[in-house]
Amino acid sequence: MLSQTRQNKLLVHLDRVSMATVQQLVELLDSSPATIRRDITELDGIGKLRKIRNGAERIEPVKSHPEDQLQSMFLSSYDYFDRQESERIAEQAVALCKSKESVYVGTGSNTFLMSHYLKGKKIPVYSNAVPFMMQMMMCSYPHLVSLGGQYIESQGILVSPPTDLNFQGRYLFVDGDGLSDSGLSKSAMLAYMEEKRLAAHLDKIVVLISSDKVGLDSGIPVFPLDDIDIVITGKRADSEVVELLKQRNVEVILV
Repeated sequence: MLSQTRQNKLLVHLDRVSMATVQQLVELLDSSPATIRRDITELDGIGKLRKIRNGAERIEPVKSHPEDQLQSMFLSSYDYFDRQESERIAEQAVALCKSKESVYVGTGSNTFLMSHYLKGKKIPVYSNAVPFMMQMMMCSYPHLVSLGGQYIESQGILVSPPTDLNFQGRYLFVDGDGLSDSGLSKSAMLAYMEEKRLAAHLDKIVVLISSDKVGLDSGIPVFPLDDIDIVITGKRADSEVVELLKQRNVEVILV
């Protein structure tokens, strides 16, 4: 687990229980006592918690906006290879969108961050990714359309029965667990099925993927390279795969 993710989960836990011992945090976060003590020391040093004998306790914060609390909760559930890179990927994705052109935003850590950059835009956004939609609703985004269905908590998605959708949009924004010569792969079966179903209603498929996942085959192939129009990733992405994408007429945007 990345240190930022682990520390976020530690702080979320303290928000719930106010105090925890090192051993409790070792079991919760599946980490060594030395790692937990180091996290506590770092977080104490920046004023995020109070270090106590053999544990940590919550520092009562100045009351924050519910939107910020919700964002913190969701961010702690995602493992980011490089949070700043992911923010740049999400910002670039929103920059592709034009006012009044409908887009679909799928599930994933990078697509979730698009919520930061859509505020104030006049872009009709369709989604069934629950964390993303909740974030957009908390900031009162007026152009959000929820594609309803059964809520699957483990994947953070609403799954609807097969129906004839009556919309056509510009971009399908998707995340994934790997991108290689086999195309985009994803381990979440339900998200895979939903995005494949919705692809027929959108003009272009845009992949938002962290640079560490470029070159990996991980999970179920979702979209072959011939179906992908644009890939947005970090500058550290595997250069051979980037060149392959370009040869296959995929536009690659490095951020």
